[in-house]
Amino acid sequence: MKVTHPHLVGFIRFFDYGAGSRPRGGVDALADVFKAFVAAGIGNRFVAIADNDAAAHEKLLALKTNRWPPTCRILHYPALPLLQAYPTYDPATGTSTPADVNGQAGSLEMYLGQDTLTDPNGDLMPVHWKAVEPKTGLCQGALREPDKRVAQKRFEAKLKAARSGQPAGTEDWSGISAIIDSIVRAFQ
Repeated sequence: MKVTHPHLVGFIRFFDYGAGSRPRGGVDALADVFKAFVAAGIGNRFVAIADNDAAAHEKLLALKTNRWPPTCRILHYPALPLLQAYPTYDPATGTSTPADVNGQAGSLEMYLGQDTLTDPNGDLMPVHWKAVEPKTGLCQGALREPDKRVAQKRFEAKLKAARSGQPAGTEDWSGISAIIDSIVRAFQ
């Protein structure tokens, strides 16, 4: 947020997963915390925001059908143009095709920027299709674990460079900006 939306620092808070407390992560934990905040009567507005993939849509389906206080929202990361024709690989058939992976493979790594998702040959690291979620009928996809780690390390390096005032000037912050913008607009 300090890089893309510095004017909002102090107005929006995120769970701090690096402060030694290490809260449980994942969409199940997100749902539990959301319900706990509602049960506690938290007066401030809060947003639960999840991956834009089939698994997160599946797991939050029941939660999204309930009526909640007007001070809270359940969101998924927004659709991105980059993900509308993204390279995919189907291990069952061995075929590679571009596909719209919004809503099916939109994990956080997919929002770290095109520059973090490009392999050494200049190609985007493909999404690998997995199982179909039974309730939504959506096919879950994700980057392979080694590709996720590469994207995360590249993002950490680009973030460090931006914070130190040494950005390359070619960084793609559009996915992170879209997530923060969706949080800011959640109550409009």
